[in-house]
Amino acid sequence: MSAAAFIDLDRTLLSGASGPVITAALRAAKLVPQSIPGESLLYRIFNTVGETLPSMLLARQGATAMKGKSQRVVRDAARTAIPELAALVQPFAKQLIEKHRAAGDKLVLATTTPHDFIEEFARSLGFDDVIGTRFAVDAGGLYTGDLDGRFVWSGGKLAAVSEWCTTHNVDIKIASAYSDSVYDSPLLEAVGYPHAVNPDARLQVLAAARRWPILNLDVSPGVVKVPVIGTELQKLALTFARPELI
Repeated sequence: MSAAAFIDLDRTLLSGASGPVITAALRAAKLVPQSIPGESLLYRIFNTVGETLPSMLLARQGATAMKGKSQRVVRDAARTAIPELAALVQPFAKQLIEKHRAAGDKLVLATTTPHDFIEEFARSLGFDDVIGTRFAVDAGGLYTGDLDGRFVWSGGKLAAVSEWCTTHNVDIKIASAYSDSVYDSPLLEAVGYPHAVNPDARLQVLAAARRWPILNLDVSPGVVKVPVIGTELQKLALTFARPELI
């Protein structure tokens, strides 16, 4: 059996949420309304503290919002977002990707983000596959408003990854997983090599208790950041070492 690395998207591979970039691309193609109540606030909260139940409730509405839209047109619009998404990739994420590539691991982006929104971006970074939420499509290529399979989040993400492993002859017990969210703890518990990346407060505690590696892909390996605050320890020390503060 071969090994694989499952990497989350928002606040893990990327420095923040992919949603604003993808939504802007969809708006430019006139596929979604110009404004959604509470949208910007939810994204700000997400970028600050990570996933919340309200943000996931909004994500669940994605299939309904796309009902009647052309899958081809949506994929074309998502393709225009690739440059902006690439700019959000964490500075040291590519080193992580290359490490697994050199080890011969299969690279899989495992995300709640809809598959059609993110597949080509993942391919552009060298991922072998994408596990994402899929929207059902009718015979005419239009979204039906339903999901095609499960909502890839929390336990649903673990189930999707487990199915992928079975199909691709990968042993999940020797696989690696990377995520920022405590809601991905089912997946992190299941793999042989879990990693917390820029973890939210609850995952920070869980990772410490489980002795999982904690990574921050926005700083060089070995640089320590203050938990939750997200500030490099060295910078914090230099701030308080200023003569005028002593």
